[in-house]
Amino acid sequence: MTNFLFSYIVHFMNYIGGVLILNEELLTTWLKLSNTINNDRLVTGLSFNEAMVCGFIAKAQKENRFLTASDLCAETRILKSQMNAILRSLEEKGMLARQRSQQDLRQIELQLLPDGQERYMQTHQQVLSLVDRLMGDMPEEDIRTLISLLYQIIQNFDKTVKEA
Repeated sequence: MTNFLFSYIVHFMNYIGGVLILNEELLTTWLKLSNTINNDRLVTGLSFNEAMVCGFIAKAQKENRFLTASDLCAETRILKSQMNAILRSLEEKGMLARQRSQQDLRQIELQLLPDGQERYMQTHQQVLSLVDRLMGDMPEEDIRTLISLLYQIIQNFDKTVKEA
């Protein structure tokens, strides 16, 4: 079945009495946006997860803090096995070093190396440029509203996870 036909059938099935169910429309829109960004690979250099992990480590380093793999798992909700694969990949690329903590010898601290910081910043600039293009000529007020709505979604998600 072609993507067009499948999309049409899904779209048709989501109508009840001529009104599209709002949660279905939101889900469809969210998936279209995610699919567009992920499939077009508009940002290159690092995978999404690698860039996200580097961002957390870079922020911590600016604040003179070190993060551990467990810290990153808690912050990103990435499974420990996946996090280890991401960290291993960053190490193999020469971007990341692991070192034993001087304060707590049980802990392994993560540090972006100079090449890692540079490559992360290049990717981060690509992402910022992409965000600018995605927002196009949207008024600032609409962008601020979108940001607020996304934070509300995140809060609702966190509340749902805690209740589960």
